Amino acid sequence: MTQTTHLALPFLEAAQAQKHVTHNEALALIDALTQLSISSRNVTTPPGTPAEGDRLLVGVGATGAFAGKSNQIATHIGGDWSFLAPQAGWRAYVEAEQLLLLYDGAAWIDCGLSLRQLQNLSQLGVGATADGANPLLAKLNATLFTAKSVGEGGSGDLRFTLNKESAAKTVSQLYQSNFAGRAETGLTGDDNFHLKVSPDGSTWKEALVVDRTTGEVAFPNGVGDGALAGFRNLLRNAGLTINQRAVSGTVMLSAGQYGHDGLRAGASGATYTFATVGVDTQVTVASGSLIMPIEPGMIEGGLCTLSQAGGAQARVWQGTGYAGAGSYAACPLQTSGLVANTQTNVEFSTGTILRPQFEKGAFATSFERRPPTIERVLCMRYFQTTYEQGVAPGTAGAAAGFSQFFPDSPDWQTIAALIYPVPMAATPTIAIYSPNSGAPGKAYANNYSADYTAIPGAATNTSASIVVLGGTGLSAGYGWQVVLTMSAEL
Repeated sequence: MTQTTHLALPFLEAAQAQKHVTHNEALALIDALTQLSISSRNVTTPPGTPAEGDRLLVGVGATGAFAGKSNQIATHIGGDWSFLAPQAGWRAYVEAEQLLLLYDGAAWIDCGLSLRQLQNLSQLGVGATADGANPLLAKLNATLFTAKSVGEGGSGDLRFTLNKESAAKTVSQLYQSNFAGRAETGLTGDDNFHLKVSPDGSTWKEALVVDRTTGEVAFPNGVGDGALAGFRNLLRNAGLTINQRAVSGTVMLSAGQYGHDGLRAGASGATYTFATVGVDTQVTVASGSLIMPIEPGMIEGGLCTLSQAGGAQARVWQGTGYAGAGSYAACPLQTSGLVANTQTNVEFSTGTILRPQFEKGAFATSFERRPPTIERVLCMRYFQTTYEQGVAPGTAGAAAGFSQFFPDSPDWQTIAALIYPVPMAATPTIAIYSPNSGAPGKAYANNYSADYTAIPGAATNTSASIVVLGGTGLSAGYGWQVVLTMSAEL
């Protein structure tokens, strides 16, 4: 034997001359192989100016001095190339790639591949020790799953799948605080989607259930104040469909005067027209401005957002009256710093107004369309009329809204009590009209075909009295009629 079995290092022969040459050759080979590190791999052409001690991994199809040396380590020693044939188990670090290779007896392989193909592990702990109850355990502060892009050969999508054995089982995500459950989402005990919460990890209340077949959402424990229950929109008559004053055509309002319910003119008055758009009404302001005032008790304060489908710009200001301040801006717009329990006014400049919505928070949500009956009742809190729908106050020949018989005595004066259909926001201002002539401050005595003076009596926000003054020579036993409006507008 003239060389070692594994590294092929030359032996010193007995009585060999110049033993130092063989010894130095062996040292050079050991120096090349120990802590093996190569500058690059798959090299097929010898470099033109190699440095002493350079080490390369020869690639397939090499030429020149590297021909026929595929997979061997080429090391430049004493001005020439020496080649070391690898054996199974050799490891080499590739400096250019920061990669560790392993020779398996036939080829050099990436040592990291074994870590990329972990299979059938019974437990895996990251930053902590996994156990039988939690065979996969990670203790960390952040984690990220991201989709493999199309450019990387993926689809660009990412779907995180959780699967259970059958409908009666549970697949869920459990959220804990100090290892005690506080919320859980998923398919818990059936195939409907559930969201439940707990104050202590043992007592649970179901907040939401989504039916897997219909998509219908149920709230087993009810719905909190304002949550999904409507009345997000703080504007009354936002669809602009309630028109108790029966304004029509080109509506011309003086400063502070009301047209459609909840819609009043600004400090310069307003001229507008309106038309039906779907189930709502679109108002087009030709001149001036229109204000939609909001009662103080509706304002919680803080940040609110105004949105609408029309093009009119708007501003939001707080205070009573109709003389606003501030610049107009396009919707949607946010208003921060609102003072709670303070009258708030949304004022629109010229342009179209359609489906305006003023709501708490920083986001504009879909338009809230309340049922017509509810919207009308909300409007009647501020304005009521006994005129028939579509009949403007003061119209002659209107149907009687309220009637009373004379007392059984001549030269009569009568007092009648009126209960409002809806309690009003404040004690209203009452206007009385003759249904016959439309004259204000008059009651119509139909048997005499004449108007007589009528005045409001004592009033509250729920009821009022009407005083009708008769005259000398009137007979007893006849009746009178009136039509009324009650206004508690802001």
